Amino acid sequence: MVTTTEGRESVRVSHRFLVPRLSLMMFMQFFIWGSWSVTLGLVMTRYEMSLLIGDAFSAGPIASILSPFVLGMLVDRFFASQKVMAVMHLAGAAILWFVPQALVAQNGALLIGLLFGYTLCYMPTLALTNNIAFHSLANVDKTFPVVRVFGTIGWIIAGICIGVTGISDTTGIFTLAALCSVALALYSLTLPHTPAPAKGMPVQFRDLLCADAFALLKTRHFLIFSLCAHP
Repeated sequence: MVTTTEGRESVRVSHRFLVPRLSLMMFMQFFIWGSWSVTLGLVMTRYEMSLLIGDAFSAGPIASILSPFVLGMLVDRFFASQKVMAVMHLAGAAILWFVPQALVAQNGALLIGLLFGYTLCYMPTLALTNNIAFHSLANVDKTFPVVRVFGTIGWIIAGICIGVTGISDTTGIFTLAALCSVALALYSLTLPHTPAPAKGMPVQFRDLLCADAFALLKTRHFLIFSLCAHP
C-alpha cells in the first residue's frame, strides 16, 4: 500500500511539473534559433561576406523541405522523439562550433555548407518539440498554447542577451548557440518518453512520396491556408 501511494504521489508531482518542463524545452529551442539567425547578416557583413547573406538564409527553407523525407520516417517508425532531438542538437552544436572559423577565414563555401548542415539538424527539432508536447499533455487545447508561448519568449530573450552582451555582430553568437544546443540535447533526455507512433509498420512507397501530406490539400481550410502561405 505504501508503494502504491508513493507511486501515485510521484505521478502527481510529474504531472504538476510537466507544463514547466515542456515550457523550458520550448524556451531553449527558440532561444537557440534566435541567438544566431537574427543577426547573421551583421556578422557576415563584418567579415566582408555580405554578398552571401541571401545564400545563408536560403539554407533553412531548403533544409525544411529535405529533412522530413528521411528523418520524418525514422522518427515515426524507429526512434523516440526525445532521443532523436538530443542527437540532432548535439550534431548541430558540433557544426555551429566550426562556423566562426569559416567566417574568420572568409570561406564562403564552407560557411554555407556548415549552415546548411546545421539547419538540416535543427529544422526537424521544431516538429519534434511539438510532437513531445502533444504526446505528453492531457488537455492540449488549453495547455499547449501556454507551453508554446515560451518559445516566443525564448526568441525575444535571445535577442536581448546578444544585444546587452555586445556580441550581436560577432562570432560569439554561434558559440552561444552551440553551448545552448548541448544543454538542450542533455535536457531532451529527461523529457517524457515519446515513442515512435508507427513503430512496426512497413515503409511503403507512398510514404517516400509524402502522399498522406498532400492528401491534406483535399481539406478546404488547409488548402486555403496553404495557398495564402505560399509566397
